[in-house]
Amino acid sequence: MNLLEAIRILPFKAKFYQASSSEMYGKVNELPVTEKTALHPVSPYAVSKAASHWMTVNYREAYGVFCCCGILFNHESVLRGEHFVTKKIISAAVRIRKGSKEKLKLGNIEIKRDWGLAPEYVKAMWLMLQQDSPDDYVIATGEPHSLREFIELAFSYAG
Repeated sequence: MNLLEAIRILPFKAKFYQASSSEMYGKVNELPVTEKTALHPVSPYAVSKAASHWMTVNYREAYGVFCCCGILFNHESVLRGEHFVTKKIISAAVRIRKGSKEKLKLGNIEIKRDWGLAPEYVKAMWLMLQQDSPDDYVIATGEPHSLREFIELAFSYAG
């Protein structure tokens, strides 16, 4: 909000990007989700993302600030931290390939997620800010995959 307010009152033009999240949708009754799908956040993280999203929309509509919301689905990169499930799976597959006798323990592997590549999502963010008019954009691959599929693919590549 402080950045949006500074952009509003200072005498220069600036563009603002809000990193919104697919987590804001929470309980979804329609697929695929779009920029018009109702938000129903179900975690403190999702609620905070929804609040930031709506603040950004408010500054765009009420004050004419050029601000875009990118509603991002899961995006992965080699920089992903070890506590994320994708990195946990890949790291375990590599260790097991190298001879470790460990067992990988996970929760529900039937869950489905839409995973994209982070560098492509960053390009989408940049493109949002190149538009003539600000708007909100869902950034996703449109292809959900189960965690089981991810595990099978990771262990297949690891041999």
